[in-house]
Amino acid sequence: MLEIGTQTHPRPHQAALYILLYRNQVLIEADNQFLIPFTHFQPNANMSAVYCGQWHGQDIFVCRFEAIPKGFTETGLRELLFLQDQDHYLLLSRAHQLATWDRDHQFCGRCGTPMEGKHAKEHAKMCSSCNLRHYPRISPCIIVSIRKGEQILLARGPQAPKGRYSNLAGFVEAGETLEQAVAREVREEVGIEITNIRYVSSQPWSFPHQLMTGFFADYLSGDITPAPGEIEEAAWWPIDALPSIPNAATISGQIILQHVEHIKQSQSRST
Repeated sequence: MLEIGTQTHPRPHQAALYILLYRNQVLIEADNQFLIPFTHFQPNANMSAVYCGQWHGQDIFVCRFEAIPKGFTETGLRELLFLQDQDHYLLLSRAHQLATWDRDHQFCGRCGTPMEGKHAKEHAKMCSSCNLRHYPRISPCIIVSIRKGEQILLARGPQAPKGRYSNLAGFVEAGETLEQAVAREVREEVGIEITNIRYVSSQPWSFPHQLMTGFFADYLSGDITPAPGEIEEAAWWPIDALPSIPNAATISGQIILQHVEHIKQSQSRST
């Protein structure tokens, strides 16, 4: 498991392990290996390394390259994440989010001054001109599985392949609670009202820096009316006849399966 603490962040060193990125791709060795020893690649002067924490006692850094080093192949982050267990998923997700923050905050967002340094004990960049401190951005999102009797609501957005359905999801707006965001997103995307909103679990989602918060909810009223441009299809699906759903490595797949099991348990208790 990755240990994230407040210890002084070390500089890159030869005993550490490295996660290498090229653009938005992850660089891997054989068998999708993404934790790379220092001796397996050649660092360069333009390489930016960000400390991620300790993995089984070893320091972990994430680095971006401007060209693919010899001996490596590139793979998509999404595809690689789906192959991981929970601990490796969280490690890779954290590394990608920190690398994105480092790349996107080279200049102060208030005055435009180039950022000169990083805080020794936390991920923060300080502006030498206006003293604004920049932390890694985390964007809270909600994702919800909605029950109506022995059915759950599944939808497909414009970017999803035909035949692949998922939960409704969206970003939390300024000033909203998570529960208010759940109700609003459902109302905006499919036009129904829900009740009994309850938190289930959360998962970092590195596209590029979301924190997904998962919920269950129950149908209250209204007819499904997909929002144009947001939802291509939406319908109630019997829990014993679900369509293709997201991989169980994702929080979407997880809360669908958990909700189905929850519904089945409630059915067995009522019989």
